[in-house]
Amino acid sequence: MYAAPKIYQDIVVATPSINMYSMRPIHDDVTANMTSSSAGDVTDLERRQDKCLADMEQLQARLNKIEVDCAPPSTGATSGKVDIVIGCGVGSPAVFLGAILARKSNTLIKVFSHSSNTASVDSGITNKLLKVNRHESEVTGVNIIYKDTSAAYFVDKPGRQVPVFGLSNILRYLARSQGYTALYNEGNLAVAAAIDEMLAMVDSLEMKSTAQMLNEFVKIISSSSSTYLCGDTLSIADIALCCCLTASVVSGGQIPRVLREYLDTVARGEYEMRVLKAFINGN
Repeated sequence: MYAAPKIYQDIVVATPSINMYSMRPIHDDVTANMTSSSAGDVTDLERRQDKCLADMEQLQARLNKIEVDCAPPSTGATSGKVDIVIGCGVGSPAVFLGAILARKSNTLIKVFSHSSNTASVDSGITNKLLKVNRHESEVTGVNIIYKDTSAAYFVDKPGRQVPVFGLSNILRYLARSQGYTALYNEGNLAVAAAIDEMLAMVDSLEMKSTAQMLNEFVKIISSSSSTYLCGDTLSIADIALCCCLTASVVSGGQIPRVLREYLDTVARGEYEMRVLKAFINGN
């Protein structure tokens, strides 16, 4: 009898053909496709973000300019209100200093005439003083008392006399006590010295205005490339000189053309100085 071989011995073991295609995992293709397809989208997104940021920067710059043009500028001053009494003669430059201080500190003005005053009080000037910040504040911070005195003086706090006389000394005191470093920065010795020199000249002008003293300021302003007396920004020297020039204009006095142009320019500049336009326009 024939013996048949066992079946399991004839089982063929199949081996994969080397010609069969091999496929990478699907997730590899998805990741690659996502990376390649999103690269362009990310670039577009970055461009749009850059454009939005640039537009926002331009908008912020415009807003900053509007704030500077329409709002009182920051001068490094303290938040406390000015609360002073200025005693001076009728028509004194200190009267217009009071208007500037009231505008700067956003307070009101009251005007009184002392029993020692014999000069006639101009009601037109008084009415303009009383209108300073009338619709912006209910706080009275500047009190002007007309007295028979040769030099202006002031009381820093109610009931406390400060032995400071003269326009320049009042301005120095207030700049220090109120923190008006932008107007009188004693940390910059060179600029502070220049301001002090100009204030010394203004003191002489305050006491007695002469053509010779006015011409000295004409020479200084004409030889300078800046709008202001000391540097490129407003200082207490400019405030003092503008108050003296305003007093001359209001009283009907004549000032040189260079000084009138200087006064008009400064009065159109800083927020607190614009109050002078009410007194010099039309004169």
